[in-house]
Amino acid sequence: MKKTFDRKIIAGFVLALAIWLAIGSILYRNTSEQAQEARWLSHTYDALAKIQELLLRITEGETARRGFIMSGDGGQFLTPYSNAVERVYTAFGELRALTADNPLQQRTCDALQPLLQQRFAVDSECIAFPRKPETDASVQLCLTEKGQEPIRILIAQMDLAERVSLQQRRNASEANVRRTQQIALGGFFAGSIMLGWAFVLLARENRRRRGAEEASSKANQALELSVRQRTGQLADALEAHRQAEQEIKKLNEELEKRVVERTVQLENANKELEAFSYSVSHDLRAPLRHIDGFAEMLRDDASAVLGERSRRYLETISTSAKRMGTLIDDLLVFSRMGRVEMRQTRFPMDRLVNEVLKEMAGQFKGREIEWDIDSLPEVWADRAMLRQVWVNLLSNAVKFTQPRERAKIQIGCTRTSERELQFSVRDNGVGFEMQYAGKLFGVFQRLHHPEEFGGTGIGLANVRRIVHRHGGRTWAEAKINEGASFYFAVPDGTFA
Repeated sequence: MKKTFDRKIIAGFVLALAIWLAIGSILYRNTSEQAQEARWLSHTYDALAKIQELLLRITEGETARRGFIMSGDGGQFLTPYSNAVERVYTAFGELRALTADNPLQQRTCDALQPLLQQRFAVDSECIAFPRKPETDASVQLCLTEKGQEPIRILIAQMDLAERVSLQQRRNASEANVRRTQQIALGGFFAGSIMLGWAFVLLARENRRRRGAEEASSKANQALELSVRQRTGQLADALEAHRQAEQEIKKLNEELEKRVVERTVQLENANKELEAFSYSVSHDLRAPLRHIDGFAEMLRDDASAVLGERSRRYLETISTSAKRMGTLIDDLLVFSRMGRVEMRQTRFPMDRLVNEVLKEMAGQFKGREIEWDIDSLPEVWADRAMLRQVWVNLLSNAVKFTQPRERAKIQIGCTRTSERELQFSVRDNGVGFEMQYAGKLFGVFQRLHHPEEFGGTGIGLANVRRIVHRHGGRTWAEAKINEGASFYFAVPDGTFA
């Protein structure tokens, strides 16, 4: 029973909806057509108005021309005549544009244009050459008015064609309005009947369902009671959640306080580190200078009485003191690189590399080194810091190619897809085992004995610290006795 009723109700509403949709679609289409017809009517009215304007402008020109011929007063009539001619051509151009959809009118415009040009050419000759004394003004006026009739005939033809088109469009619009009214009225009655039938069915069903609603009311009351109980439980849970949030907030405040305290501690530690660096720079250097100086004096004063072994001991003391001084200097440079303020500017990298090579010329004097340097771009970085990077990398390349009779060092640069500039220094030196590559950039990390190659093991640590401060990265690749390649990448200055 219920399924049959539901099917009837659904069928009634679907039918009514289909009728209304069909009516709406038809009305929309007819309304669109009517709007289009209204636009065409407006377009036709505009064309008629433009025809009348063209006729008016021609009349103004003729009036000014006649006044000039009759009176000979150029000051009073020539300016209105020139203005009228200009307006005639303007109105004619607008009329041609308005009738672009009508081939017949376009052909008429094609015929009218040379007549207008010929007409105004005659007028211009008349105005340019004053009439002869023996020529009467009325006779000259009659001569200059020849050729006006064809112009007015063509304009009258255009006006008639537009009026015929206007009447046709009016008739079509009125027919469309009547058809739309008939469809709307018929659809309204059909839809109303279907909706009325569906309403009667719904009224019957409504009476049947009232009893069911009363029966379900008790069930709803029981459900509401259950909901209230559940709401109370949720409120308790929300209260517990709120308390937890307060505890988290309190913990966050304590954490922020600890962060502030830790920041103060770090600042104090930095100050202590600076004081320590100052102490190292001044207090430790003096004893080392004394050790080196007194060892040198002892060697000079007692060299005659000292044996070979004793002189070797003194040489070892002096060399160790100098090495300790160099190590202290490198440690101070490493410490400063982490604290010094960066001053970034835009500068050409190839110029910086050339400067470094000129300063290092003494290191490879007497050696045969083949330099292969690519064109290097501009960068946005701290120039002094990057100078230290190049000094360390190029010094390493020169140092570790000493066993080669002909050293080859390449300096290159590529742009990567990560918007960074990747610089490289490749050599054909002694290389190293790749399993130890992770130690290269650490402080005091060396892969060769000091007796083989000098150095303190801090240079590459400085390189990594400087590049990291620029937001870049460093790495190295090598093979034993096949050379090494050191890379560092910094953000591309093009996007700075």
